[in-house]
Amino acid sequence: MGAALFISIGLMFLLSIPIITSRMANRMGRNPKMWFVIGLLLPVISTFILFCLKDISEDKKE
Repeated sequence: MGAALFISIGLMFLLSIPIITSRMANRMGRNPKMWFVIGLLLPVISTFILFCLKDISEDKKE
């Protein structure tokens, strides 16, 4: 029982980073599905890369 709980908590943590990255990408006007995949491959690095990119959601509104 302890190992199953440990594994499920670990999986929730590993999936939370790509979900946060995809939601952040959606708010910035970028493709959330693509950024979810990037977040799966490069969990923490993808969030920092996205944070450094320009917000293009305001460019699309004009």
